[in-house]
Amino acid sequence: MDTSATLFYSRGINNTGIDRIIADADVAKASMYNHFESKEEIVATYLRGIREQFDLALAESTGAKKPSYDVPFGLLKLTLANGDFYGCPFSNALVELPDSDLVKQEVSAYRNSVLAYFELSVDGDSVKASKLMVVYDGAYLNCKLNPGKSTVDSVIEIAGLIVRDC
Repeated sequence: MDTSATLFYSRGINNTGIDRIIADADVAKASMYNHFESKEEIVATYLRGIREQFDLALAESTGAKKPSYDVPFGLLKLTLANGDFYGCPFSNALVELPDSDLVKQEVSAYRNSVLAYFELSVDGDSVKASKLMVVYDGAYLNCKLNPGKSTVDSVIEIAGLIVRDC
């Protein structure tokens, strides 16, 4: 999965064929198809892995404390600091495979997870949580255009205004 994840994120899903994944992972084609029925299933597994890592990072960042609205944005900042940034893998997948029910399910699960976290951070205020989600979505696009810590810092400032009803 590491090989396909790297290729999907850096090259794009439609630009990454099964033969490339097999060659780079150094596995047999039969072995690949024993684990996955289709490329779409590989993509869904890739997205599920990212979502599970994200959920774990949220939990670890929060610990026993009340969730803070800025944690998901902080994780975005860490992603930028790790090097190559190609945008939100969930948005990218949805753009590349818009008719895939498996992809839509994973994107929805991710978005529901982020939204639920935001709701916890604002004491269940679904309106504020929805606004934070819009800002979060915009942050990914903005960071793709202008990758940098200052971009995320500006987004965190805007999110703070939402939380404080300013």
